[in-house]
Amino acid sequence: MLPITIRHHFDFGAQRGLVGADLVRPEAWDALRTQTSGPFALSDDCEAWRAAVDNNPELRARAEALTRWLDQHHVERLASYGVGAAGLELWLYRLAPGRKLVVTDYAPKTVARLSSHFEQADVRQHDLLADPPVEAEVHLFHRVDTEFNNQQWRAILRRFAEVRVLLVATEIIRPGALIREMRTRLTHRSASRAGWLRNRAAFKVLWSTTHTAIPLRFADLDGWLLTPIVTDHT
Repeated sequence: MLPITIRHHFDFGAQRGLVGADLVRPEAWDALRTQTSGPFALSDDCEAWRAAVDNNPELRARAEALTRWLDQHHVERLASYGVGAAGLELWLYRLAPGRKLVVTDYAPKTVARLSSHFEQADVRQHDLLADPPVEAEVHLFHRVDTEFNNQQWRAILRRFAEVRVLLVATEIIRPGALIREMRTRLTHRSASRAGWLRNRAAFKVLWSTTHTAIPLRFADLDGWLLTPIVTDHT
């Protein structure tokens, strides 16, 4: 199968003015997290944030699958990147409160609000395009694959070349995804650019020089365990 990467577009409707033409910017994500009440929002009320997480059974099922894997592999410290509203991470904490959890995002207002809500986790501002891995046994990239182009992803994975990564994909291109993208572009001319989508072959190219991969399934989403390639210098 040939590697395929396509631009992803999303119609934010009335929130288009906040997001702008391109979502993949910290200020756009901050606006979406802190100035809306929709599915991407991070409420300024802690109880409302927790209630929104409670009402997302897909996140809970995904977190349960991840927790089983982490328990099986005796992971005591997990770092999760680009967490946004951190609904998955709140479930991960609830399911295994003894596991140390570092959660990061690159949007400063999102990090500040999350720090006030999620005291059980170590919340940090972190830019995957510039910063090294934080200290952890496993590094979780949950639905951040759309945020970066292929060149950026290869640079990120080179920086993470000596650590184990769990990559959980937002979506893997199938015929339905291609049709949906074409329909969005044709019928929603004001749709914002929202990153990139890939097929399986395109994902595999990203880590071909840094990691070996084991395909996994976490409830409704596909993923991979990426293990550093061991180079024999003898």
